[in-house]
Amino acid sequence: MNVMLHIDIKSLTRGVHTERLEPAPEDLDLEADRFADIAVKAHLDFDGKELLVHLDVAAVATLECDRTLREFDQPVQGTYSVLYDPSGSVERKDDDEEGVLPLDPTVDEIDVTKFVRDTILLAIPQRKIAPGAEQEEIQTEYGEPGDDEVDPRWEALKKLKDG
Repeated sequence: MNVMLHIDIKSLTRGVHTERLEPAPEDLDLEADRFADIAVKAHLDFDGKELLVHLDVAAVATLECDRTLREFDQPVQGTYSVLYDPSGSVERKDDDEEGVLPLDPTVDEIDVTKFVRDTILLAIPQRKIAPGAEQEEIQTEYGEPGDDEVDPRWEALKKLKDG
């Protein structure tokens, strides 16, 4: 991932701040033909030492319907919060402790690329059904009408099974 999504924190004063970002799909290492209209609203709550970042993420994803195999556009949205705590004050049990990251006082910006990307990807529904697809008839019979002939290989297998 070459491009990163950074938020400048060096000029933050105590209080709540809001940043609006509109990254391109490539900025988040997402496919440009699958994701569009990405919007991030970052709420930054800074108390002088700790920084709480709350991300509201929205995008339009082009998905393939599980029922009809047609592509359709689906708005997706999600939220993510992370607390940046001054280095040394967070007791780290492991490097993957979720929700709390160390904040180096010498750092001028934070990178939220991974959080935004993951939030978008996790907002994609597991079952992707296009609007109106539930009402469509699904073909359950194949072949020519009235073609009830059984494949002779199945009959041979049935004889082996029945013994």
